[in-house]
This record gives sequence, structure tokens and C-alpha cells, in this order.
Amino acid sequence: MSDVRQLQKLRPLGKLEQLSGACHHLGFYHNVGLSAHYHLSDSSSVSDVRSLIYAALTDVIRKHSILSAIPVDEDSPDAYFARLPSIDLTRSVFFITRSQPATVGGEDPELDAILQEQHNTNFKSEYGTLPFWRLLVLQDPGVEKDFTASFIFHHSIGDGVAGLIFHKEFHTALETASSSSVSRGPSTTEVATPNDITLLPPLEELHPLPINENPANPPTVGLKEWTGNPIRAPCITHYRSLYLSPSSSKAFVQECKKNSLSLTAVLPSVIAAVLFNILPPTVEALTCIVPVNLRPWLKLPRSVADDAIGTFIDAFKVQLRRTDHSIDDQNPTLVLPAAWETSKEITKYLTGNLSPSGEPYTAVAIFKSIPDVSIVFNSTLGKDRDAAFEVSNLGAFAGSAKSGANFQWQVGRATFSRSSVVSGSAVTMSIVSGGDGGLTIGFSWQEGVVENAVVDRLVGGVRQYFEAANH
Repeated sequence: MSDVRQLQKLRPLGKLEQLSGACHHLGFYHNVGLSAHYHLSDSSSVSDVRSLIYAALTDVIRKHSILSAIPVDEDSPDAYFARLPSIDLTRSVFFITRSQPATVGGEDPELDAILQEQHNTNFKSEYGTLPFWRLLVLQDPGVEKDFTASFIFHHSIGDGVAGLIFHKEFHTALETASSSSVSRGPSTTEVATPNDITLLPPLEELHPLPINENPANPPTVGLKEWTGNPIRAPCITHYRSLYLSPSSSKAFVQECKKNSLSLTAVLPSVIAAVLFNILPPTVEALTCIVPVNLRPWLKLPRSVADDAIGTFIDAFKVQLRRTDHSIDDQNPTLVLPAAWETSKEITKYLTGNLSPSGEPYTAVAIFKSIPDVSIVFNSTLGKDRDAAFEVSNLGAFAGSAKSGANFQWQVGRATFSRSSVVSGSAVTMSIVSGGDGGLTIGFSWQEGVVENAVVDRLVGGVRQYFEAANH
């Protein structure tokens, strides 16, 4: 460990960044991940893919200075970002050969196992020397032109959308490096960080974060809810994914659009319906957390905000009742009637109760009034959770910014993953659509909070739901 206090100070952590820093320090939460499969066109004459990956990653690091920053004193209200003078890519990029070739569709247990290990590995090793991210490159034996790149990063560095932005930038940089008419010299694996780099301001300097003095009515009290076992440490994460084929995903998206509903509105009702079938009939309601991307409301040019790697999120809750979530096995449907309740809550958040300055009221605004957020997390141990599950939907991979080009690199399946949060919901679903149009749902849960058998039945139930509804 180097003396991190000798590193150049960049700026203090914002409140949302402090939340992630405190969780990481306490071992309450480790990291986020976004994986994407890359395939090089058979007609391409590109060789030495490893050097291309290093070159592309170097470009992304130089464009997004937050990737050269690490949090210092992350357990303190005075936490700040410091600049790493350089990044040795050979110590942050890991090339892994699959034990067996990846399957064309369905599940990817080998990737799931790697992601589970990553989400139980923090960034405290060689602190002050390594960045707070790493890139895993998973390749089939003897095949260099196909790989899955898993970008694993600290939540102070970025949120889930930041993972999508990283891969969009990485794809663009891969294309540029592969298409360059200039002969490339030996691969450079040491990325020097300029002394004059600056970071984007934190959320509270880009958004007014208004506090609602007259919040909406709370959910119905008195209903018996399930939230898993009480809040406990340590945080040992289990992870697995469910992949829906492009055809099944397309049918689902089209059905949502036909009903004027978003995926974010429909997915919680699907998860709730399956959970109600698993849990005892005495459970009357489930609370779901729905994260919201705040980039559209940042005081930045839209093009800058849309490509900002950082932590710019909020969340709201919706209560889902058992009486609204019965599944008709004889006449399965892709869109459950209960989805309209979630849709109403989303609309209410976005447009139903705007602040005087025009933005939606935010739940994270309350943290502005808390000097030391780490105290809040420690105080939650032993208490009941406030939600059964979370549904975080990133949307679709947008692809490279090079419009109209014939890409040498195609992006296929994408996977959104993350570690559990000690004080968070019992189960978290992380959803993203890849470049192939297929939807992947990642399931994260903490050991000792939910039984593995319950999640196995949840994953199986969601799979069966989509299979039945698509026939």
C-alpha cells in the first residue's frame, strides 16, 4: 500500500459517492459490473487482439478522468478523490480462458461464477496503487476474436448506467484502433495520468435535489410483507443470470409498447407474481425498489450528461399486493394487470409532483442533511429491511457512436451484475438488453438473507413465465 495522502487531491466526494464509499469501507457493498460479448467480423484482418484491448482501454481512461481517481478516507465525511499518477493495465486487466466454450444461448454458469467471485472482492488490495475498477476478458480456448469483457467498478466511480457508457466508449475505441491506417507500435500498457485532470462535479452540484415537504401518502400499512431475514453482516453475495433470447425479448418489448408500458413498469409485476407463488400465502404485499437515472436533469449539456461516467441515481418504492398478482396458467400473458400500478408510480415520480424548479423530488436529497452517512449504515444492523426486491433496468446497449459504419466489432449479449447491499432489499434483479436484443436478468442475493432454494425457484419461475407467455 502506497501513502495515498501523497496523491494529488481532486475534489471531495459528493453525498451519493460517500454512501458508496462508506458501504465499501464497511464491507456492506463491494462493486458493480457490466459485461458485454464482443465478436470480430470474420472478414477482418485484425490480429493481436490483446494489444487492441489495451489501446482501446487507454483511450477510454484518457477520455473519462474518473477512471484515474480513487476515493481516500472513504469512511469519513471528509472523503475525497485523489489522482493515480499512472495505471499499469497489466495489473488491472485480466485475461481468462474459459474451461469450455461459451454456449450460443441460455445460461452462462462460468461467467456467473466469475462475476460472483468479483462481487465478493473489494478494492482494498494494493490500495493507492490500483484503480477502483478492473476489466476481465473471458475468451474461448484458442479463440482470440471472441471475448466477453466484464467491467467491474466501485459504485463511487459510477452507477449501472456508467457501465453501459463504458462499453459504448470501449466499443468505439476498439473500432478506432482496429480501423486505424496508422501502423501501431508496440502495445502500451502504462497509462500516465495528466496533472491537470478534472472530474465532473458531484450530483448535488449538478441537480438541486429538492426535498419534498409534502410527500405522497405511504403504502398501505397493516399488510403482511416479506423482506427476507433482518439486516446482517458480512456481505457474501450470490449471483446468477437468466438470458432471454432475442425473439422472446422482442416479443416482450413489443407487448409492453402495445400496452403503453415500459419494461421498468412491467418487470416488477412479473417478479412479484413469481415470488407470491413461492412465498407463504400469508404474505399479502411486497415492496419493490426502482432506481432512476438522473442524467436527464443534470445541469450539463445533454450530450455530456448522457455520456457521464459517475453516480447520478435516485430510487423510489412501490408496494405490490398479492391480490393484484395472480398468474393464469391457462392463459399466460406477458403484461400483468398489476403493471399499471407500477407505471402510475413511475409517472407520479417523473411528472406527478414536480419541484418548483421543475425536477422530480428525489429520495436521495435527504442525505444532504446527514453529516456522517457511515453511522446510518451501522445503525441498520439487526433491523428489518424496507423492501423485498429491487428491479434495476438499464435499458438497451446503445452501441458505438459511429453511426452508419460497418462495424468490425459486434456487441452481443450484455449482463448487468452487482454485489448485494447489506442494508438493501432481499433480492436484486439487474436487467440490461445487449446488442443482440436479448434481455439478461441478473439475480443477486446475500448469504443468510434468502435461501438459495428460494432464488432458484424465482429464476425458474421467471423463465417459465416468459416461455409460457411467448407460446
